[in-house]
Amino acid sequence: MRRRSALSSLIVLPAALPPARAATAGPSAAPTPAAAINKAGSLRMLTQRAAKAYLMLGQRIAPARARVILDESIATFDARLAELAVAAATPDARTAHEQLARRWVEYRAVLVAPPSLDGAREIYVLGELAQEAAHRLTLALERASPTPADHLVNLAGRQRMLGQRAAKYALFIAWKVQPQAAAMELSLARSWFSPAMRQLEAGARDDATRAQLGRVDREWVAFGRALDRTLDRAPTPAKRVEVADRSERLLELSEALVSLFERQADAAARASAASAASALTR
Repeated sequence: MRRRSALSSLIVLPAALPPARAATAGPSAAPTPAAAINKAGSLRMLTQRAAKAYLMLGQRIAPARARVILDESIATFDARLAELAVAAATPDARTAHEQLARRWVEYRAVLVAPPSLDGAREIYVLGELAQEAAHRLTLALERASPTPADHLVNLAGRQRMLGQRAAKYALFIAWKVQPQAAAMELSLARSWFSPAMRQLEAGARDDATRAQLGRVDREWVAFGRALDRTLDRAPTPAKRVEVADRSERLLELSEALVSLFERQADAAARASAASAASALTR
């Protein structure tokens, strides 16, 4: 119940990742509040994507691609966690960052070991603990933000995570790892997606963002069909590959969506700062 409460806290109503920029940003370069929320939200997603890749390797689902996804997810997580150290400026954000770092150490150790059924059972638990810790960091950064528009960055980032979460649980079911609990979690992840899309549509401020929302929505429907084909009867290797492929396509589109909401939030922050500066000169 605690986990579901944490994941549902953003709802008010019913392939490739962008490269990490730690090397160019430098250790003292603090991201904007919206960028920090985006990065923290991406850690939330990466806990799920890494688990998905581990399960793909364990079940020999497109293993070469799975290895790339897993290695990329771990490397990106490492880099972004380091970048966020400077952004975690409030006491609760610093605490959340430290807790996430500890959870990541134990989770990462299992992810890099050769995949096995025993390892998958550990991933089931440790991945959730890491995801919860990343969620707490994301919320702490949002609370520290002066711009209400940053909530939409968090919410869009959560959508990005839900696609990976759904694929992860479908693969847990296919490997018969906690299948009943995984089926319940998969159903919950799917139920959370569409209401949040309606919130994002209400908050979109330009045609590009609205168009990208439409692309994500359509891919979510296609992804749902792939999930249904996997769950409907015996999950053949081809069906598992389709779920993995569709989840990566959904991630690509969702990454672009989060970037658009980040840009929207940054514009709102600049406008608010300009208005405050103007008021001071009157």
